[in-house]
Amino acid sequence: MNMKYILAAILFACNPLANAADKTPANPQSKDWPNWAGPNKNCTSDEKDLLKNWPKDGPKVLWRIKVGTGSNHPSVAGDDLCFGQLDEDSLHETFKCVSAATGKEKWAHTYEVPPVYTVGWGELGVRATPTITEKNVFAVGTFGNGFCFERPTGNIVWKSNFREQSPYLDGSLKNNGNLEWKGFNGSILPVGDKIIMFYWQGGNPAIPAWAKTEVSDKMQVYAYSTITGKVVWKFEETCTQGTRGPGLVTGTGLPITFNKEECMVIHGNRQWKILRLSDGKQVWNWQCSGPNEAPAWASGALKPVGPNLYMDELNGWQKALVECDFLQADPKPKILWTGNQVHEAITPPVIMDGHLYGFWVDNRNEASELGGSPGKASFSLRCTELKTGKLQWSQPGFFMGLSMSGADGHIYIRSHQTLTLIEANPKAYVVKGRAEKLHDLKNTGPRSQKGLLDWSMPVISNGRMFIRTPGEIICFDIRESKSPAAAQKNN
Repeated sequence: MNMKYILAAILFACNPLANAADKTPANPQSKDWPNWAGPNKNCTSDEKDLLKNWPKDGPKVLWRIKVGTGSNHPSVAGDDLCFGQLDEDSLHETFKCVSAATGKEKWAHTYEVPPVYTVGWGELGVRATPTITEKNVFAVGTFGNGFCFERPTGNIVWKSNFREQSPYLDGSLKNNGNLEWKGFNGSILPVGDKIIMFYWQGGNPAIPAWAKTEVSDKMQVYAYSTITGKVVWKFEETCTQGTRGPGLVTGTGLPITFNKEECMVIHGNRQWKILRLSDGKQVWNWQCSGPNEAPAWASGALKPVGPNLYMDELNGWQKALVECDFLQADPKPKILWTGNQVHEAITPPVIMDGHLYGFWVDNRNEASELGGSPGKASFSLRCTELKTGKLQWSQPGFFMGLSMSGADGHIYIRSHQTLTLIEANPKAYVVKGRAEKLHDLKNTGPRSQKGLLDWSMPVISNGRMFIRTPGEIICFDIRESKSPAAAQKNN
């Protein structure tokens, strides 16, 4: 199976700059990072007064703790920092809550899972990021073990085996695994009183294991109750011939108000689809991918980027800027530009001040599931003008294991063992700091997934930066130091 499409499915629901129709508004007052991709779901934080020039060896380390395997980034709300991990025995997963100030454990819940060889990319451990709300923590493990925990205590409110809703996923495990299934990658992001999970099972005749299941040509979207974890509704349809599925489970879509009803926009089966949130009924669709194109999956790339402007990957590789007014009774989307400026399958881009910063594969290794060659600088960072799609600059030299986030006019970039701070500058690539050797794990063979463990994006919260490496979570102090005179002036 072509990994460029599988990777795209993992990255979902990255929603910047909502317009009047969108239901994911930014919270400019938030200093938390309570869910995947941050408070605005666009890989950025609104925090100010952060360190803009790092010391030679990087910012000061406040604490570091050992953790199990996981490609999810930690979530932070107040003093609670939550994450999931595959334990050392590879037969259990654990969700933990620790103090964001000290790293001291507050609570943990451990449960048994099937052997990692029964799921593709087993070395990645837990993939989905926990979501912290006022009272609860929502989490899902690699094999579909879903939980709602009481936030203060870690007591279980409900648990659900999400994979039971899919004959393909459950059947894969019962038949000793299918490495084309990459597990549950989508984080739980509650929308009102519902949790949306996109199960795209099949549509790819190239995978024999899929052809043996009753859902080999189906796409499915499930809604679960946030109160009970039970199924509320299911949307299912047959995929058009040649449509490819990723063999994993991602979550949610783009929440909007459409014709005065709460809805979700889903990208699946070559279409943008609007599903009514109350019952899952499709109320609108747009054929956005032609017969020879492969779409991005599970709204993996679909995001608002301005008033009536949305970014997506309409053929799995190329970025597209689409104009669409969802306040209209029958929206008429218009593609403004397409191009190869950024490949979101690697890591979600950061959009700041009208420009798109993201990675592209310069020297793709088709034999590698990760796209690039281990130990080689296969990727470049690109800056693109959002409104025109015009490339502003390109900086080569980045390695497998990439992620990024943005705050206070700067971008924090992970490239394997290195963390780099750059200006969000459309004119030039300007480095403002670097921390080397975050860990000792080397990029291994082309079929290994360990390089993706650096895929966990930097988390910015309350003047701290949290970095998850293959074996640790490291807390850095990135608050800007102020002279006594400056501090007195601001008081």
